[in-house]
Amino acid sequence: MVFLDSNLFLIDRFFRRDAVYPANRKFLDRLHDIDATIPLITLLELCGAASFRLNEAEADLWLHDFTTVYPVRVLDPFGAGPEPAAGWIGSWIDDLSRYVSRRMTFGDAMLAREADRYGAEALVTWNVKDFEHRTGVPVCRPDEFRESGARS
Repeated sequence: MVFLDSNLFLIDRFFRRDAVYPANRKFLDRLHDIDATIPLITLLELCGAASFRLNEAEADLWLHDFTTVYPVRVLDPFGAGPEPAAGWIGSWIDDLSRYVSRRMTFGDAMLAREADRYGAEALVTWNVKDFEHRTGVPVCRPDEFRESGARS
């Protein structure tokens, strides 16, 4: 299971002239061969950021049917089940506060927490420095990713 940061999708959709776009696109073309995942909360963060540039239909598609736009699995917050949120929300907030105390943004803390709790093989992001030494999961850029999740 490989966790993907929202910046991969933002670059793909909105920053096609960015220097990393070709490597980003090459990585995204491989998603069918990777157990690619994105946490639900990261998807919500992504949709919020993208909403300023997507039309209403595209925003609705990203929010409600993202898996038809990109071949990824969307995961519920770790520990959330069919029971009421009160059963896991306290633990979730405690976990997040430990990540935030490592000097992480709230969005990065959510992604790192989910990757750690799900035991991800890797976390792929263009912002490696934001996650290094703050998660137990190997962190790499899309152009460094290999099937093993290790850097090349």
